[in-house]
Amino acid sequence: MTRLFFKILALILVTSVVVGASGYGLIKWLEHERILISPQNAPKVLAEHVVEAWQQGRINNYAEELEKHGTYFALLGADREVIYTMPELRRFVQNRSRLLQRRDEFRPSNNRGSHRFKRPGVQFTQEVNTSDGDTFYVISRSRNPLHNYFPQRPWKRYAQWIALGIGILLASSLLSFYITRPIRSLRKTTQSLGQRDLSARVEATVSERKDAIGELGRDFDRMAQRLDDTLRNQHQLLRDISHELRSPLARIQVAGTLAEQKTGNSAELERIDRETQRLDGLIETILRLTRLNDMPELTFEPLDLSVLINEVARNAQYEYQNTDKTIVTKLSVLPEIKADYENLSSAIENIVRNAMYYTKDASAVTISAKVVEQALEICVTDQGHGVPEEDLSRLFEPFFRSDVSRNEKTGSNGVGLAITHRIIELHNGTVWAKNITGGGLAVTIRLPLSTIN
Repeated sequence: MTRLFFKILALILVTSVVVGASGYGLIKWLEHERILISPQNAPKVLAEHVVEAWQQGRINNYAEELEKHGTYFALLGADREVIYTMPELRRFVQNRSRLLQRRDEFRPSNNRGSHRFKRPGVQFTQEVNTSDGDTFYVISRSRNPLHNYFPQRPWKRYAQWIALGIGILLASSLLSFYITRPIRSLRKTTQSLGQRDLSARVEATVSERKDAIGELGRDFDRMAQRLDDTLRNQHQLLRDISHELRSPLARIQVAGTLAEQKTGNSAELERIDRETQRLDGLIETILRLTRLNDMPELTFEPLDLSVLINEVARNAQYEYQNTDKTIVTKLSVLPEIKADYENLSSAIENIVRNAMYYTKDASAVTISAKVVEQALEICVTDQGHGVPEEDLSRLFEPFFRSDVSRNEKTGSNGVGLAITHRIIELHNGTVWAKNITGGGLAVTIRLPLSTIN
């Protein structure tokens, strides 16, 4: 943390020096321009500024600024006609209008086009020739030395503030880039890790830093590595246990069959057969979940979701044909999507089977599907007792069963919805559950219209 503090401090100091030096240089440049306005050329510069202000339509504003300094002027055309005059010189110009028409009343005071008026009361006159070929005369009087103060052009007046603003903006940009770039990198890596990319690591430019941000990046990499190792070991353990259980389970099934052939059918042997089949199904389910967690290559093909949902509904209804539970489908016109048919069918089937089991007698399970904001939403609702609110977020965890499931002899192992969650995740989709007001549970699957593995 100390290193990061000193780096930020150094960056601020360097930026301050750069901004200060730039501002100082700008001020010196402006002062140099003022120094060039000597007592000899001040009348000429004033006259040029007056003509420029007249051509730009800001003569009144310029006159107000000169008046604050005690400087007054009158602007005459090529024929000595009065174009503009400040009130302090208006009477003088009017009283001497005929004299102003006489060129011999203007005599050069130097070789720069400046004239000194013969009559008393006027300090300077100046001839100005523009690039357009126009000629103007400026008569000026000042109570103070003219070269000590000169109004700057508008853009020069704000140049110092503009330079300061640019410097602050540059400093803020550098500081923001220095701090936020590694944070954005960490955020990107975190998102990748959250999407089950266990190989995601922080960029080397971040982890190799020698400050607090670099330490954070290295700690993150160590955490990601431990998480990767833990999950891999967990999956390997489940895989090994499942494989190890299959051999003795197969021998038990063979022994049960032989015993049934010798002694005939009995309740005990039937119970052994049911339990071994149940255990075999659990092992197969665990192995399937393990394979799905190993990032399998799914086969994405264009498919009609309406056909898939209707097939799942028919199969579930067939299983419950001897009950008074029914399935209702409400499907709008659905576009074609890319998905793995077998896996997506299995995911929806797990949800529908759960709904059929928990819905009340003489009630219906509803399967609806529609397009919502460039995505497909498939919703399965039942009319059962619902799930405790605190258990909703854990429904899709492996081997988790809510209190309702544990209190009932469902035969469920708590892995089916975990498989559903993983399959939907591999389709870049999401799945969630919520209770329905009045009783029942709604499980919703959301899939992008263009699914990409």
